[in-house]
Amino acid sequence: MSASRLLLVATLLLTGGCATAPTGRMDSFDIVDCELPGVVLHIGTGLATTGRARAIRTSADDCGLRGGYYTEPDRANYETALRVWLPPAEDGDAQAQYNVGQIYEKGLGRPSDPQKAAQWYRRAADSGSAAAMTALAMLYERGLASGGDAHSALELYRRAARLEQPLAYASDVAQRDDQINALREELGQARSQAQAQRDNATSRERALEAEISRLRKDLQRVRSESNAQKTAAVEQALQKTQQALEAAGTQRAQADRALESTQAAERLARTAVPANAADAPQIELIEPAFTPVRGLIAVRVPANTTRQRIRVRVKAGLALNEVRIGTRVVKADDKGEFALEVPFADRALPVEITASDVANHKAVLPLLLVAENQAPASRTAAAPQAPRRYFALVIGNSRYASWAPLATPQHDAESVANLLRESFGFQTTLLLDATRAQTFRKLAELRKSLTENDDLLVYYSGHGSWDAGNLQGYWVPVDGDKDSVANFISSADVTDQIGVMRARQILIVADSCYSGVFVQSVADEAAADTFDAQMQRSQIPSRKVMSSGNIREVMDGGRGNHSVFANEFIDGLKRHQSAPFEARTLYQEIAPKVRTAADGYGEQQEPQYGQMRFAGHVGGDFLFVPRTGKDLVSLMPELELILGSGI
Repeated sequence: MSASRLLLVATLLLTGGCATAPTGRMDSFDIVDCELPGVVLHIGTGLATTGRARAIRTSADDCGLRGGYYTEPDRANYETALRVWLPPAEDGDAQAQYNVGQIYEKGLGRPSDPQKAAQWYRRAADSGSAAAMTALAMLYERGLASGGDAHSALELYRRAARLEQPLAYASDVAQRDDQINALREELGQARSQAQAQRDNATSRERALEAEISRLRKDLQRVRSESNAQKTAAVEQALQKTQQALEAAGTQRAQADRALESTQAAERLARTAVPANAADAPQIELIEPAFTPVRGLIAVRVPANTTRQRIRVRVKAGLALNEVRIGTRVVKADDKGEFALEVPFADRALPVEITASDVANHKAVLPLLLVAENQAPASRTAAAPQAPRRYFALVIGNSRYASWAPLATPQHDAESVANLLRESFGFQTTLLLDATRAQTFRKLAELRKSLTENDDLLVYYSGHGSWDAGNLQGYWVPVDGDKDSVANFISSADVTDQIGVMRARQILIVADSCYSGVFVQSVADEAAADTFDAQMQRSQIPSRKVMSSGNIREVMDGGRGNHSVFANEFIDGLKRHQSAPFEARTLYQEIAPKVRTAADGYGEQQEPQYGQMRFAGHVGGDFLFVPRTGKDLVSLMPELELILGSGI
């Protein structure tokens, strides 16, 4: 066999058969715009209705079970959906307004109209719809709608995520940091020049003062000799030297002012610390004794404790400006330490310790006091807080009826499911060689059972397909045909299913050909690594996608029983088992490794990460919480109580 034929066979084994096909079909699993009949009132022997039908997004079978009706949708035409959602939108229903905005933005069956989409998104956002705020922000950010710009988009993102602090684009922050660093360098050079001028003027002053002292001695001597000619010459030289001394003094004073000015400017520049500055003060907690919990200091205190003493030591390269424990400014004692007794009457008390220096460098130490032997926290006395649950649907399709078999999806899926269950506490469902009906049945079960306090990860490994005509990507179930997409699962199908789920955070991980079509990314949100920042983002509804490649083929194999993507995904999860981490962090670690591994086989594979558009993404990022360190799990209700209360 020739070398070129060997290479072709190897490529087919690694990439599998990736193909495309047209049009789909409607079945009971599809998400439809369902109209439920108005409430019927029995009045005596007669009947009356409350009026207009109520519109909801649900599956076709659920709509039928609830006595609703729908028009079979046409993927290429949204007129039927517009007929359903426009009346309640005009009546002020925020969800309906958001849906109408999506219809105009998608533009299927009509030209896309971002301006009309923005009008409806704006009305829904004014009614408090976080999803509409995010959608409107994207239009502003891309310059597709009038009435707002990139900075308006940032404000909408902030409102949608319910953040107090202002947001900034990473490019703006980087540009600002570059400007600050350039200014600091310029000021440093100006300070050096002013210092050199001052030193030169001071040296000249000293030399002239010495010369004046010598001339005065000479003047006394020549006067004693009664030599008029020499006396006049020395007096003239003394006068010129004194004038030169005055000039040198003026030059030194000017250099002093220049030096003071540049030093003041440098101090001002230091107040604008770059985002990655590491010169902030260091806070060390001395009392009470503590056990670090993944970036947060959590202290269990006896249940009958009414006051707790907090004592810290602060190290700083510059003079301290102030130290706060909670809201109180605390002065240093004779040991240079800062202490305060705080009242402790609640079950869980957050205390933020901050320290800042004269250059406005700030350090923050979050401390959580939690009463021992207490029942889990609740948001209100009448509504106990349910524990947060993590679910995973893991699909591995290897043996196909009409497509070439794949070598790794089953091994990939089994390893991922086991790791998520054993190391991260997920309730996992493993589907091997799943048909379209089996896949949708599990998604339907999750849609019915998940709550707003649950997180979901869907992992798919198998064949993928792409239709450039309608810009649809597909997952191919094992009963998928070669010449029809009737049994395929389209990106629109997945988006619709995810869009009607109540789960708080959902992450789709797709290892298949053309899986990049599922990613509709905009500018990345800022992602700080602090525990409290991660916890805050974990409360924000998110719909994210991590794909093994872009809109092209990907490798099946390359790492033993695993694909190159699955191998790096699994290794990445194994590396992070001591502290919470976000999906973005995992992606940033594994993406370059996948690219390098694929390049070694002569393949081009570019993993993607971003949000799933039109699925209700608001902000935040999917948070993985390892099972190790059960102290954090035990504190989760208290943490969610605090974050949920807006403290």
